[in-house]
Amino acid sequence: MRVQSRFIFHATAAAVAAGLLVGCGGSGGGDTAPPPTTGGGGGTPPVASGPLVLKTLSNRADMISDGDALVEVVLPTGLAAADVRLDLNGSDVTGAFAARDNGRVMGLLTGLRSGENLLTATVKGKAAGARLTITNFSRGGNIFAGAPIQPWVCATRTGSPATVSPAGTNLSGTATTRLSGLDADAVDADCNAPTQYSYYYQPKAKEGSACTFTVGDPNACLLPYAANARPKDADIADFTNDRGDTVKALLRVELGTMGRGMYQIATWFDPAQPWTPWAPQKGWNGKLLWKMGASASGNRFQQQPGNAIFDDNALRAGFATVNSQLTNHQDNNNEVLATENIMMVKEHLIDTYGEVRYTMSDGGSGGSMMQTVPASVMPGLLDGLQTGVSYPDAVSTWMETRECGMLTHYYTTPAGSALSDTARAAVNGHPSPVHCFIWSLSFINPQDPKLPDNCGSGFPAGIVYDPRLRPTGVRCSIHDVLTPVIGTVTDTDRTVKPNLPYDNAGVQYGLKALQAGAITPEEFVALNEGVGSYDLDMVWSGGSALAPTIPAPRARVSPTAMVPFYKSGLVSVGQNLAQVPIIDLRPEMGPDIHMAWRSYSQRARLDAANGGHGNHVMFGSASYYGDGTALGRKAFRAMDRWLAAIEQDKSADARPAKVLRNKPRDAVDFCIATAGTTDAELVDVGFGSAACAVKPYESPRIVSGGPLSEDVFKCQLKPLDFASADYGGAPFTSGQQTRLRAVFTDGVCDWNKPGVGQTAWAPTSFRAGPGGQPLPAVPTSTSF
Repeated sequence: MRVQSRFIFHATAAAVAAGLLVGCGGSGGGDTAPPPTTGGGGGTPPVASGPLVLKTLSNRADMISDGDALVEVVLPTGLAAADVRLDLNGSDVTGAFAARDNGRVMGLLTGLRSGENLLTATVKGKAAGARLTITNFSRGGNIFAGAPIQPWVCATRTGSPATVSPAGTNLSGTATTRLSGLDADAVDADCNAPTQYSYYYQPKAKEGSACTFTVGDPNACLLPYAANARPKDADIADFTNDRGDTVKALLRVELGTMGRGMYQIATWFDPAQPWTPWAPQKGWNGKLLWKMGASASGNRFQQQPGNAIFDDNALRAGFATVNSQLTNHQDNNNEVLATENIMMVKEHLIDTYGEVRYTMSDGGSGGSMMQTVPASVMPGLLDGLQTGVSYPDAVSTWMETRECGMLTHYYTTPAGSALSDTARAAVNGHPSPVHCFIWSLSFINPQDPKLPDNCGSGFPAGIVYDPRLRPTGVRCSIHDVLTPVIGTVTDTDRTVKPNLPYDNAGVQYGLKALQAGAITPEEFVALNEGVGSYDLDMVWSGGSALAPTIPAPRARVSPTAMVPFYKSGLVSVGQNLAQVPIIDLRPEMGPDIHMAWRSYSQRARLDAANGGHGNHVMFGSASYYGDGTALGRKAFRAMDRWLAAIEQDKSADARPAKVLRNKPRDAVDFCIATAGTTDAELVDVGFGSAACAVKPYESPRIVSGGPLSEDVFKCQLKPLDFASADYGGAPFTSGQQTRLRAVFTDGVCDWNKPGVGQTAWAPTSFRAGPGGQPLPAVPTSTSF
């Protein structure tokens, strides 16, 4: 079987059978292509056995972008390449195809027009063949992620003033563009600009040294050179990749634009040698590592994706490495858009460099979300995840940030300030109240649509939303970038805002703390009276510290508001994640927002969907570690071996079965006491032991009785019943009962039931608008 990366939509067994899959080779036929016969070229074609099949190799045929597509012609036994004529939209393109040295008939189609293109393969002398419709989209995007947000400021060579005028308003301001790093400015409104290449080499003097494959530091292996001044072979070190191919140690970094963002591709590349997608240079081992960026913020600027492209583990083995602005969570909080960008950049890479054997990814914090969510939105884009200080996804994480913000407000009121630190920690579910305070300090502001910096530093404040002064201004929250997927609502102030799912009607904050005796019945009642909620402008409903609103109103959202979050995969999907090995790099970092319970939350989703979490492994440490540490290297190497074993598994079993069967013996929960650079430190002290220090704390909503999976935005309700075992016999006075009834007018959460609107994931396109439409089955070629 040819090994190539595939996007497989596993909604249900029936859906799979119906062909709901996308792949970097997803258009028609099986995975094997019989080698073409030699000969042909005249007379009557030989009698062929089996169908002739056309396949796009870099993406599914209805999601091609940028005008080109790598295509294979799978010939039936007895037919040669010379026996077939190929036409694109009625024009002969046979010359673009040939029987390549790899034994396959392949060609790169260029000049695809926008929209549908008909590729036809006809057996010469016969009215028989195959046809495939290829749908081409622009390099700017909107293939399935929805309309791009506006305004958007293109990067330039020099960083120059740009006028920013939101459509449909009379507002206007000036922003300074980001530096693109390119030799030319954008040529269109989608910020597309000519691609830039940079070249590096390892000097012969550093061959065999302990240098790292990076640039700009004292121990760097790589030095830059000009494209027209390639060093002499004698001055270049030899490089041997993990499959034993030895080449000159020459690296090329491609910087380009895609989907209005920017991307980079680094690979071993000798400009003096030919490279075609069917015959890549040998320095590349055919594998790919995608580097995901951390944090979370809003952004309206095109900018460079950063220098994480130089990954020593990956480059040393011969991988190509990729990063992208739109897979940097600091720049983009819309993971559906990130998924589309991965698909587009990966297609470009395959069209240019060749088919990918498998794609690994890594990234911590927000970079973990940029792995789990795309793996849920479009299974098969990423084949193995290395998630550091991880979260299952962003949208469910915002529940904890918001509730920590609400609790932090409450703790400033007279009733809240009377709570001890121990009681607050019990209500929060954290080891101390500091954790919630850090959440509030760091990630409440990014959700505020009124802050210009949430649109990027230097965004003009005079065009930003203000509910009184500029109600039609640009909303700059991290949630507003999701509106192409989730849609909008008209709020009570008649202003259009994102259709968010964050509902806390019926949530009994501190319920487990009450059961454990960490807070009194009166403290429980006062907490639920005063905790309140945030509105769509991030205004707290609890009044102020000196004049609290009692009871503070709770958030009640539409029962359908959360549907696109579930359906799209923005809430990570345990069923889809079973298709990928996951190595979760999980440190314990002290008073910090990256608590270990998030890893257990991911496991809860896997357990619920698949009856187990054998594909999820945790590597722990008492301190943080990165790619350059011994534990980081261990994770990389284990994942590489895991995916290589899956690659060699030729069985017809489903992907999840292959993931479990081919798991390396050392891919088990593992923890070290300290994180350093030497393998001598890789001594397992026992995951969860005191020396490991990784502890499964909880969130405020889990303390309220919510599921460990933390994937219910709006709970179903049940009547408030003071005789319920929920309260452990707590003696509420009649006055306290009356106060709680005033808070929970509709009832309290019934956590034994699924969440309201908790819809199953389905392959969905948002091209036609928010809410989405079902994505059709992968198009295949048809015989005639």
